[in-house]
Amino acid sequence: MREAFTLLWKDIKDVKWAIILIIAYFALGKYFLYSLCPMVVITGLPCPGCGLTRAGIRLLRLDFAGAFRIHPFIYPIVMYLGIFGWNRYIRKRRAGTGLKVLLGVIIILMLLFYVWRMLHYFPDEPPMSYYGGNLLRFFHRFFYKAVY
Repeated sequence: MREAFTLLWKDIKDVKWAIILIIAYFALGKYFLYSLCPMVVITGLPCPGCGLTRAGIRLLRLDFAGAFRIHPFIYPIVMYLGIFGWNRYIRKRRAGTGLKVLLGVIIILMLLFYVWRMLHYFPDEPPMSYYGGNLLRFFHRFFYKAVY
């Protein structure tokens, strides 16, 4: 077990700047941005992962049905992370072809689910809602006024 924690700590140290930037983004974004999702801030449109954070929080609170309602892919993602963690830190193996294929399948299914949610729930039902104060719209208005 000590070796697993040592390897985990090494991995964290290897990506420390990415972790610091992500924490800074979330800490500052909470106060200055409408949403923490970069896609929503830039385009106003929800991303395929919209709702995963809220679903994860519901899962931590043991609200399994609520987590599923918000984003059903929370379960395949948690399963993948568990398998990845087991292989990386307990068995000390790198991600093999099977794990890469599993991740690819999860991503493809999430994209298909995203299209389905956009067709059925956009733009009225959160998290599949549109934010009008996005950056693309702001720049479009700014440059449109500058040109005309």
